[in-house]
Amino acid sequence: MSASISRRLLGGSALVVFVFLGLAGASLEQAHRDSTERALQDQLQAHIYLLLATAEEDTQGRPRLPEILSAPGFNRPDSGLYGQVTGAKDGYRWRSNSLLARQLPLLPRAPPGKTRFTHTEGLLILQQGIGWEDLEGISLPYEFIVARDASSLAAQQRVFRTTLWSWLGGIGVLLLLIQLAVTRWGLQPVLRIAQAVRSIEQGNKEQITGSVPRELIPLTDNLNSLIRQTQRRQERLRNTLADLAHSLKTPLAVLRGAVRDQSNNELAEQIDEQTERIDQIVSYQRQRLAAAGGNPLLPPLPVQPIMRRICNGLQKVHRNRHMQCRFDFAEDFSLRADQGDLFELFGNILENAFKYGKKRILIRAKDNTVLIEDDGRGIDAAEVRRLLQRGQRGDQHQPGSGIGLAVVSEIVALYGGSLEITRSQLGGACVQVTFG
Repeated sequence: MSASISRRLLGGSALVVFVFLGLAGASLEQAHRDSTERALQDQLQAHIYLLLATAEEDTQGRPRLPEILSAPGFNRPDSGLYGQVTGAKDGYRWRSNSLLARQLPLLPRAPPGKTRFTHTEGLLILQQGIGWEDLEGISLPYEFIVARDASSLAAQQRVFRTTLWSWLGGIGVLLLLIQLAVTRWGLQPVLRIAQAVRSIEQGNKEQITGSVPRELIPLTDNLNSLIRQTQRRQERLRNTLADLAHSLKTPLAVLRGAVRDQSNNELAEQIDEQTERIDQIVSYQRQRLAAAGGNPLLPPLPVQPIMRRICNGLQKVHRNRHMQCRFDFAEDFSLRADQGDLFELFGNILENAFKYGKKRILIRAKDNTVLIEDDGRGIDAAEVRRLLQRGQRGDQHQPGSGIGLAVVSEIVALYGGSLEITRSQLGGACVQVTFG
């Protein structure tokens, strides 16, 4: 089953929204992480400058740091702010009081003039190599290290991440709701056209009317044109055939009357037979072309009222036989078909049931299938195919033209259905008509 336009639009919009918000969220989260780490790196760099400013020279002009610094974080054990200074040649090593009973990770030394920022073992570490000249003018390499506990940074990033994705999720839902409203508003003209087509199917309207967007004008114009052409063609066929039948009626009657006045019985019999055949052909073609066929724009029609009208009429014709019709289906059972086609279809079947049945006729319906059964002698399976041909009669003693079942077969074929004749539970024939 094809997806609806609204579902396709909403699905595409949802995909675009979530992909966009996902990329935007990942970019914002990465930008926040980079900015916070950069800010913390700048703070660590400021602490290194503090250590350099605090350093005092010894008698040889070498840097020596005091035990107590002005920054409280370096003086409090395990405060989360740590400092360390080492000299490569003179073996000098200074550690802040905050590093009491704690060691910084071993990292490659930063050469003089180089700075290295590292995030490892839960610490953010900034290393800076310094070339310090002593009193003799010799440059001695020293490494200044400042480290900070990364837990506060991780907590800050978690809070930002939670807040960011909560807001983006809410924005995504809001955008989808807005898109749903916009989609419904944008599809209103299409929904109005669909409603107009349903009204035409139900017989409440003949054309699509009202204002439509420019993009849909060719569609509605073509639909209206198609409906008008179909109606005109059907009416023209019916009128043409009716005119033909009316035109032939008088000449055939005159011909029959003239033949009966002649003494040549053999010629009269041949002409009467051929005129009867012409009359049958015209009647058959008239009924065949009068069928509307499976037009999807036809409204559903209740079937039981049509059946009752046909049965009431046939009971008056066969009043001396006291035939009984029983209906075994809901009164609201309906078929999407032309009313004239249903009268022609079921009229021919019920006429045969009244002719060949004894007392009872059962009419059942379910889904798109109608079954008409009688308690007559039935129809042999070998005879079914022959009786569906034009001009073939099952009983030569019964009046008729032999075109009834042929017309039934034609109408059923027009609706894409099937016709099946089997043995009835009542003992006679069971005619099963299934609409496509």
